[in-house]
Amino acid sequence: MPEWTDSALIIGVKKFAERDAVVSFLTQNHGRHNGLVKGAFSKRHAGDFQVGNLVQISWKARLEEHLGSVRAELLTAYAVQVLDDPMRLTALSCLCAMSSLLPERESVPEFFKKTLEQIALLRFDGWAERYVRWEADLLKALGFGLDLSACAVTGTTQDLVYVSPKSGRAVCREAGKPWQDKLLALPAFFQKASEAADKDELKKAFSLTGFFLENYVTKTLDCSIPSVRGRLIAALIDDRNG
Repeated sequence: MPEWTDSALIIGVKKFAERDAVVSFLTQNHGRHNGLVKGAFSKRHAGDFQVGNLVQISWKARLEEHLGSVRAELLTAYAVQVLDDPMRLTALSCLCAMSSLLPERESVPEFFKKTLEQIALLRFDGWAERYVRWEADLLKALGFGLDLSACAVTGTTQDLVYVSPKSGRAVCREAGKPWQDKLLALPAFFQKASEAADKDELKKAFSLTGFFLENYVTKTLDCSIPSVRGRLIAALIDDRNG
């Protein structure tokens, strides 16, 4: 009988019977994994099984391919930390919903680490810029990583302002000028963690990651982008208009 214990982020909860739930987890070592949690909606576990919370889980099943049952212990209630801020709460929901694009049961420990770091930093300034860079981490975990380290044409690391929609590689201003209408914009802040982004830069960044999510990831996986992403982007742009 397969059985394991792991740290896990709750990324989805579906009610099953009166008090039980099928919960989707992003685990540290076992990838995206589902499991049946008995009593998830009981008084004893009130508030524990909220999307965005970090838990320690024990999963077991009769056979590896089965759904399996899960026992969980709350480690960090991230959802409560942003409950009084609608935009940050939407961002937390978006992080979890977007993580559901990952294939089941494929280990992504580095992405798990970066996701927890992003969630922990939601309470601080600059979280929106960090979020859109996290989408690039998601693309990498999905096998569609962007290469923004140097120009695909000249090899220079300076003045990188475009991204090829075919290769996902950066292109410098001079090399890309003849094809600028066909290239994607690379916002300056995207590569510099300390830089803040204005409304236009943020829109360019979301267009960049959104292009690859829409044209490569979702078509390959035959799925759609979670609608909460659109709501988050609209809220962020509206906030920066003010």
